[in-house]
Amino acid sequence: MKKGFYIALLRMLAPMLAIVLSALISSIVILSIGKSPLQVFYTMFKFSLSRMDSVAIILYNATPLIFSGLAVSVGFRMGLFNIGVEGQYLIGAFFAALAGFSIKGLPAAIHLPLVILCGAVGGMLWAFIPIFLKVKRGVHEVISTIMLNYISYSLIHYLIADLFIDRSQKLIQGLGSILARTPKLSPSAMMPKLHGFLGLFGLQLPRHVYLNWFFPLGILTAALIYYLLMYTPFGFELRAVGQNREAARTAGISPERVYIIGFLLSGALAGFVGLSDLMSYFGYMDMDFPRNYGFDGIAVALIAQNNPFGIIFSAILFGFLKRGAEGIQTLLGVPRETISILQAVMIMSIVVITKIMNDYIKRLEKKEEVRLC
Repeated sequence: MKKGFYIALLRMLAPMLAIVLSALISSIVILSIGKSPLQVFYTMFKFSLSRMDSVAIILYNATPLIFSGLAVSVGFRMGLFNIGVEGQYLIGAFFAALAGFSIKGLPAAIHLPLVILCGAVGGMLWAFIPIFLKVKRGVHEVISTIMLNYISYSLIHYLIADLFIDRSQKLIQGLGSILARTPKLSPSAMMPKLHGFLGLFGLQLPRHVYLNWFFPLGILTAALIYYLLMYTPFGFELRAVGQNREAARTAGISPERVYIIGFLLSGALAGFVGLSDLMSYFGYMDMDFPRNYGFDGIAVALIAQNNPFGIIFSAILFGFLKRGAEGIQTLLGVPRETISILQAVMIMSIVVITKIMNDYIKRLEKKEEVRLC
């Protein structure tokens, strides 16, 4: 019992040690540009956490990363690397936008869930291509998903700038052109903000804060994924295939079936990634629609060690770093790239420390097995 508690404690300490190590290394980087690490970190915390609206912006920044981290972690759990979350969420966002602006006259109670469902379907369809190629032709999912990311960029460009461009816009003064974007979503397809709900508890947020119901939906999704992985037969099969595919096959589990279902689930989660921005902030999809959530989700999942609840906190950490970057750049003139370095160092630290911890834990477990024998 004590040994099990000690091992669990070591697993929990790994990401904390990584954060401390990355902060120390980042301090060296900050010193190299002539700034005080204490002042930089103090400014980050004060700017990010001193006001309620700033905290809400952190949670808004974290929302897409929760879904992205979950999408990546499902792939990791079954031993696959879904690096194609980037393309899947862009396709999902376009499917959602298409349903949002093309369908008219539906009540919000029907239209809103339909748009969200279309986002998930778009992500699933784009995820089906690489997993089909892997299962049927043995094509490695990393290669196919990377290629599909680039295809999705070009496809989205064509769909937005040509096929579905909103030609009802007024010409941009001085340019004689219109913005390359889709038509605006119907009001019934827009996700409500959390302002009204938080107001019931005396928490008032300004209008420029776009924290919406996708954040609690992300928390609920993480809980459902945890339940699926840990307490359902399919979750057991998925984890078994991820641990040892051939041993799972010997036990009567079909790795190919698990791969297809699991990867489609990962794609559906990826389809949710861009919806908070689409259905709350922008209200349309344009050529400047946010990118790199898919790649950031890899980092979020790695830091959380693929734990769904850990992904929530990891995503909030990245939301904090993004908000803090704005503060130190504005108030101290620290380059925004410093935060990118902090994130990169944090990822490398968690990978190294997790490897060291896991090796140490395995040695402890073997010693315990020998002692019991």
